[in-house]
Amino acid sequence: MADQRTSAAKTAKKFADYVRDAAEKAGYAVRSSSGDGKAGLAESAGMPEADITKILAGKYEVPTDLLQPLATALDVPQKELLRAAGVLEGRADQQNRPLTVQLAAQRLGIKSPQNVAAFKTLVAALLAAEK
Repeated sequence: MADQRTSAAKTAKKFADYVRDAAEKAGYAVRSSSGDGKAGLAESAGMPEADITKILAGKYEVPTDLLQPLATALDVPQKELLRAAGVLEGRADQQNRPLTVQLAAQRLGIKSPQNVAAFKTLVAALLAAEK
């Protein structure tokens, strides 16, 4: 029983490290003392900020149904997130997803729905002008 708890704690810590690094890469300042990065990530993932805080502290067992929105918010493949959470076994995928307008907006830090819609419209107009 103690071995299972130790293993679960190690998995939770590994998952916390993975999420923290992915969040920083995706533009969420989760290490900031202001809490803005955690709040932004929670909003993008559709999760309570308290859950994000627990995940980052390595004290949370994540229900798998929450991982897809979290993967999207972090801009990482869901399988990679599942592996980091200890739900799937195997190596994490090393391939990046193809760049979409939505993903480009996210990587640029464009988060409000109105600004994302405007960005999509602008990109569509620019692509049409290139043809």
